[in-house]
Amino acid sequence: MKAVTNHEAAKATKTSLNSLLHRHLPWVLLSPILLHLLIFRYIPTLYAFFYSFTDWDGIRIRRFLGLRNFTDLFSDYVFLEGLKNMAIYTSIRVILILSFAFIAAEMVISFKNANIRTFWKIVFVIPMIVPLAVNYLLWGFILSPQGGMLNSLLEVIGLAEMARPWLGTSATALLSITFIQFPFVSGLAFLVFVSALEGIPADVIDACKVEGCGRLRRIIAVDFPMLRGSMIFVGVLVTLQGIQTVEPQLILTKGGPGIATESPGWFVYRAAFQYGEFGLAAAAGVVMVLVGLVFSFYVVRARYKGAYDVGQ
Repeated sequence: MKAVTNHEAAKATKTSLNSLLHRHLPWVLLSPILLHLLIFRYIPTLYAFFYSFTDWDGIRIRRFLGLRNFTDLFSDYVFLEGLKNMAIYTSIRVILILSFAFIAAEMVISFKNANIRTFWKIVFVIPMIVPLAVNYLLWGFILSPQGGMLNSLLEVIGLAEMARPWLGTSATALLSITFIQFPFVSGLAFLVFVSALEGIPADVIDACKVEGCGRLRRIIAVDFPMLRGSMIFVGVLVTLQGIQTVEPQLILTKGGPGIATESPGWFVYRAAFQYGEFGLAAAAGVVMVLVGLVFSFYVVRARYKGAYDVGQ
């Protein structure tokens, strides 16, 4: 009788441990990434908010300034020009990346052969492994005024009069860095769109065929509306990337010529590491964070108004 009681107690203990493990296992598995986010994302962001109200040299706080850093920012024509350039750069790239990635995804989905689909998926995804710095250096060579591939091509096809220093002229520098990575088939956007298109229910496609929809009509009436959620998701990511962008300035233009390619990210870099004004840099970073938060909030809220998640 005692042995039976001990067996039942051990069984109950084991069941309780299994239940406890099952209940807390997700948190155990998530704890490394949550700890990473806390240490390297949230805490630095909160510190940036605090330091934006101070005169901070990166080591010590010399004095508390209140909103002076922010008033200095919005009276600085260089920072304001950077905000304008950021808006232009980001708007154009969001439209181009969404459009070309969607077209590429539709092209791949149009192939019936699975092997051909896989081949084109690999072709469009391979550029993701190329380091961003290498990508910009390559485009710097393409846009170079002396022996650059673009100017050489214009000369070959008889349009030598159009050749110019693309990154060295205020009229073309911003558009030149905006069109870097042509034809804009972002690997992430492409994968999201392909996955969403493949997840459209077969009965919807069949109903479309029964109604006599051609390819173009199906894209407009079925594919595009059903990918609205995916497009908003990718659009938010590309927009946040555009708000934070600093690589073209750091690698190619240094914000020039003049301030033609100035951006908030480049302003933060120069304020902190060239002039030692870490408090001012923190204030500029806070402005970038707030712009991204406000944009994301309203766009994501709009995303849940009538959007359809393919596969649900």
